[in-house]
Amino acid sequence: MMSIDEAPILMTINAHRGNLRTKVIGGIMIVLAIFVILVFALGSPAGTHSQLTFDPVNTTDSPIRLGTLTVLTRWWNLILGLAMLGLGVEVFWRQPRRGVMARFGGVAVLLLLALLFWAVRTPGPSQVSYVNLTSIFVGSSEVVMVLIFGALSGVMCERSGVVNIAIEGQFIAGAFIGSIVASETNNFFYAAIVGAIAGGLIGLVLAFFSIRYLVDQIIVGIVIVTGIDFFSAYLNLQVFTPYPNLNVGNLAPNLPIPLLHKIPIVGPLFFNQSGFFYCMVIFVAVVSFALFKTRYGLHVRAVGEHPQAAATVGINVARVRYINVVLGGAIAGIGGVAFMASQGQFIPDYTSGFGYIALAAMIFGRWRPSGAVVASIIFGMTVYLAANLQEFSVPISGEILQMFPYLITIAVVAGLIGRVRPPAADGKPYIRD
Repeated sequence: MMSIDEAPILMTINAHRGNLRTKVIGGIMIVLAIFVILVFALGSPAGTHSQLTFDPVNTTDSPIRLGTLTVLTRWWNLILGLAMLGLGVEVFWRQPRRGVMARFGGVAVLLLLALLFWAVRTPGPSQVSYVNLTSIFVGSSEVVMVLIFGALSGVMCERSGVVNIAIEGQFIAGAFIGSIVASETNNFFYAAIVGAIAGGLIGLVLAFFSIRYLVDQIIVGIVIVTGIDFFSAYLNLQVFTPYPNLNVGNLAPNLPIPLLHKIPIVGPLFFNQSGFFYCMVIFVAVVSFALFKTRYGLHVRAVGEHPQAAATVGINVARVRYINVVLGGAIAGIGGVAFMASQGQFIPDYTSGFGYIALAAMIFGRWRPSGAVVASIIFGMTVYLAANLQEFSVPISGEILQMFPYLITIAVVAGLIGRVRPPAADGKPYIRD
């Protein structure tokens, strides 16, 4: 037991560790800024320039059309690098307690933009002499949307103390069954309902073995993902190959919001999306409110932090965990349908580990819906750019860039860029006294 004299010493040590981590974050930001200045700015010939276009990609009646913006690559990237340097120095020098990860995320986005401007410079190696920012934002929003669905699922489960490694499997199941329903009914609402049921049932299986039989949650989740992955590939050969009418390839229609969808850049990005995008926005608001503003959320967080103490005040720990894991699975199942609806049809293995990246976003976001959204934006843009940068002849392998979300996760878990504290009972089975 800690004595009274030891308490101030321990507090001083913890404060020192916190300051050291903040300095490490600031140092990483400064290094990235220097890299941008030296390579993307000063490394660009003085006469090169980059062209930015803002052409709408899913609306044709925008009342205000922005013209092409031509900027000098060296000076533009120098401005971005100096902005990154300012943020890094501010974090390193002031060591703020709040908003550190938001600043780090901003630096990551600026780094990606600097990479784009450098890639499309003219003269340069790329055959493409411009970058359409609207196209990039709208294209990456589809990946971001799916990651947010998965991250919210993880938040729901882990806030109650159950690790949901099975998000990838719930994505696959939702996409598979959703494709069948959408192809047969041509109605994505029905597909979303069935996808939610499929994801919820998988969550129920995870909860049953984890809560009822106290099986290791990580192992159960991996087994579920592996089984669903192979089973979906088998069903693809046995069902979709002989009956292609069950996997037609429908795309969810956009639902433009009057007037707002005509705003340049912002309109196509936020107000001319599919119903799944608007559903995702609603889910973020509902989950945030439910977890932190309601009695239900208080029970969930109590169960995730100290289930024994929660049980002593009359909270049914098992029931709370069952409910949250099933609801989290349903959200992930809808995310799988949303991904299928943005791609057109089900293809085995096309989720590309999005479930694990969603877990990375949840960890990066510190188990909070708002933080998970910010992390999903960073990771989603990275995944999208990694898949599309080859057309710009960027001398960086797409596989290397796809490692970025996982490298951040390792750094976060290791405590290199900030202290991460999951719910105290996360992943720990509850045994009644």
